[in-house]
Amino acid sequence: MEAITSPDWNIVGILGAARGARGDAEAPIGTEHLLAGLTTAKGPAREALADVGATKIALLTVLRNRKDDDGAWSTADDAQASVASEDILGEDGDRRTHYTGAAARALTAAMGDARRTDAAKFGADHLLRGLLEEENRAVELLAVCGITPQAVRARLDGGPGSREDALNPLLHPTRDVLLGRGQYRRVSFWMRWMIKLGGVNWASLPAGWARLETFEQARRLGDGTVGTEHVLLAILATHEVALQHPHLSGEARYAGGERLAALGIDYASAHQALTTPDHLRLPPDPQPAEHYINESTPLNLDPTTDPGTGPLLEALLSDDTRARQLVEALTTSGDG
Repeated sequence: MEAITSPDWNIVGILGAARGARGDAEAPIGTEHLLAGLTTAKGPAREALADVGATKIALLTVLRNRKDDDGAWSTADDAQASVASEDILGEDGDRRTHYTGAAARALTAAMGDARRTDAAKFGADHLLRGLLEEENRAVELLAVCGITPQAVRARLDGGPGSREDALNPLLHPTRDVLLGRGQYRRVSFWMRWMIKLGGVNWASLPAGWARLETFEQARRLGDGTVGTEHVLLAILATHEVALQHPHLSGEARYAGGERLAALGIDYASAHQALTTPDHLRLPPDPQPAEHYINESTPLNLDPTTDPGTGPLLEALLSDDTRARQLVEALTTSGDG
């Protein structure tokens, strides 16, 4: 199997990232690894994936969760028919690196697409189209994220690409931070560095996520002082976004949001109560909002020690806070 065209500089980086996404250095690179590699590239292919929700953080999270567990996949990717990189890419490949049969076919399809379009080299767009041509692990990886190949192709062809979901548009900024399409302002330098290097799956850190989201909620409302009502909004926002992305939230504990939902309170009703012309007039909090946050919400990047949002909500409701009065207003007035 000989290369029809040479890879461009973007493909070289993508293939390197695919090797990094592979859990076992001795195993062949599969279509799922090539798809993850595409999220590190520049250009329309990465943008098409990101616009439908297939971002680096989303795909790598699923891959990490399925690492060393072939049983988690329903598609074998034709791994038994692996092909040496040199046999696909010619002098641009090597004998040590192997691709699954499905990955080899995707690369070959990409080169064929480049030849048909008279491209000098094959690039990320060609590879993405090649990955979507058959049922393989790349397509299965997209499906886990709730994304269809058709949606990716439509975006790649210049159509609308935003993933449809039931989220209130007010929660789109929260969703974008989760997917790595945005970033919180109140993070330390070292955390910014960590996020840039490997990404942070905020959905696996409910308490830490709500902590940072609190300050964003206050900023979006134009409130100069952060109050416990903003903490309550953050608990609701993160819970509702996490529900739309179960592949990221996994077993994380969103007890605070679940408790509020059981009371009939959602983000839209709480936001409306705080922003309508005749909105609630809440007295000052007994303690600064940071007091309740620090009491129950450590900021770290370890999902195993994140307590979830249950303790945070309990801290808010155990005192005569603005958050508690908002909850009482929504549950007694019929607005919730």
